[in-house]
Amino acid sequence: MTPGRFSLRGLLLLVWLVAAFGGIYFARDLQTVVIGWPLGFWFAAQGGVLVFIAIVAVFAWRSNRSERHGAAAFDDQAYAVYQRRLHRSFAKYVVSLLGFLLLLALAEQLGLSKQWVGAIFLAATVALYAVIGIYSRTADADEYYVAGRRIPAFYNGMATAADWMSAASFISMAGGLYLQGFSGTGSQPGGLAYVLGWTGGFCLVALLVAPHLRKLGLYTIPDYFAVRFGGHWPRRLAAMAAVLCSFTYVVAQIYGVGLITSRLTGVHFEIGILLGLGGVLVCSFLGGMRAVTWTQVTQYVVLILAFLIPVSWLAYKQLGNPLAPWVYGQQLEKITQLENQLAASPSEQQVIQEYARRAREFELKLRNVEEALDSERKLLKERLRLLSEERADVEVIFAARRELAQLPKDPVSARETWTRAMQENLNRAKALGGMPPHAQPFAGDPDGTPEERQAFELSRRNFLALMFCLMVGTAGLPHLLTRFFTTPSVA
Repeated sequence: MTPGRFSLRGLLLLVWLVAAFGGIYFARDLQTVVIGWPLGFWFAAQGGVLVFIAIVAVFAWRSNRSERHGAAAFDDQAYAVYQRRLHRSFAKYVVSLLGFLLLLALAEQLGLSKQWVGAIFLAATVALYAVIGIYSRTADADEYYVAGRRIPAFYNGMATAADWMSAASFISMAGGLYLQGFSGTGSQPGGLAYVLGWTGGFCLVALLVAPHLRKLGLYTIPDYFAVRFGGHWPRRLAAMAAVLCSFTYVVAQIYGVGLITSRLTGVHFEIGILLGLGGVLVCSFLGGMRAVTWTQVTQYVVLILAFLIPVSWLAYKQLGNPLAPWVYGQQLEKITQLENQLAASPSEQQVIQEYARRAREFELKLRNVEEALDSERKLLKERLRLLSEERADVEVIFAARRELAQLPKDPVSARETWTRAMQENLNRAKALGGMPPHAQPFAGDPDGTPEERQAFELSRRNFLALMFCLMVGTAGLPHLLTRFFTTPSVA
């Protein structure tokens, strides 16, 4: 490594450190509104990500200038023809997908139900991925493990992005931002920590990991450990760690697949999981990394459209501008105004009082659990008897039986259940159901009481710690690191 490269890498890592942690640490102080954005929120939601992209771009440009000779073997006429064929196939796919989406939109306008639209779209995409998997089948080790080491950087970037835009990005991140806002409560670090953590991790991958992995020309991460440390045990430990990480990751992804499939098509959650597992098996079993790469490229287009179309449409309908990143700040102002209106409304006060009443009921039950459990069981049995005598509707009787069946079986489980229910109701017996203000950085108040100052410091530390863990975790994801074995060269 040349001194110039080392100094550039050190400088970029310093910029990464400041962009990732410096802006967040002082987020409560950066509340100046610039073009509709509170500066601290903008830096966490978009500014930090833009800096991360710039860091990777600068390092890639500088590295490619000095390592362009590494791609010389692939810059021949055959590889150029191969790339042109890929570009043509990709263009046909994008045009076909847009046409398919337009046909579905037209069919919905003509009366096709949303359930059928979801089912058709899901079946078509799974069928497409299956066709790619079967078409990409191979028995060649290079093709199966590293896609022949000839995936152009453009398409490898799409496949990497499809890895990033997983069920966690679609569901969990949106839900985290909705429920926790910028930085959540003292116990919940908040939604934007995931944006910065996952994206900031790619800087570590690009600067410290990916170039070195690609230079070694290996197949897997356990191969790297065997070369780096020697012997069989480092390789075995790395393989076990990769399997453990992958299993934990896949469980969450498959859960998300089942959730999305059941919501789109109306099938049972378990059936949705089986469909997702079947799709993964067909796509990857026959063609390995070659099939996975091209499946992810097609998924990338589906995912990016699934992000952009609804968000752009919502931005246009609500703010008159489809460029959501530019008008997000205006939406923050509207959210803050709505939060203030809801917190002061009489209806919200009634809801708070109702949750407080429920919490007091559970508190009374907890004073004598055995007596309360016995009394509640007798009341439910008596209610069920009266409903049966009055020949009430079957659904009402069934609901009463289910309520009786769900009653805790013994005082120990009753105490645990009622304690949890009391705490949940106490948490909801606050303004906005206990949700923090969306744009507020960190819980508590740095200028408030000792308890508020402690909550602020704890919230800020939790946010920064989660960011760091997510960055390091991203840099160690097995399915992400494997992507860097598939390109022709480091450049």
